[in-house]
Amino acid sequence: MNISASKAQLLRQLNIKPLQSRECFYSGSAAGAQCHDSAAATLLHPEQSLLSRDIRQLLAQTVISDWLLDPAASQCVLTDNGNVLLTPTLSTLQHPAAKQQLWALLQQQLVDDAD
Repeated sequence: MNISASKAQLLRQLNIKPLQSRECFYSGSAAGAQCHDSAAATLLHPEQSLLSRDIRQLLAQTVISDWLLDPAASQCVLTDNGNVLLTPTLSTLQHPAAKQQLWALLQQQLVDDAD
């Protein structure tokens, strides 16, 4: 990918990292599964801390079977039919907006599981 110096400087100022074009970005690509596997490789299990212990206690009351951290994520989401919680890193989850979004998501799961 060729980017001029002025474009590169603008991207740095805007904190944008350009993506390399890969075959899996195009539909019908045979390499699509490989890109998906490499994206999943960046997911981490949370380390033990007070925050992770609280979240794990809540997860035990739901049908969520696993919890993974995605350093590139900005919001908490449920994947695999609601069985896996995918969140940003623990340092990101310490911000009030991220906590509120996580608790709202988990509260909905607790309500759904109670029905």
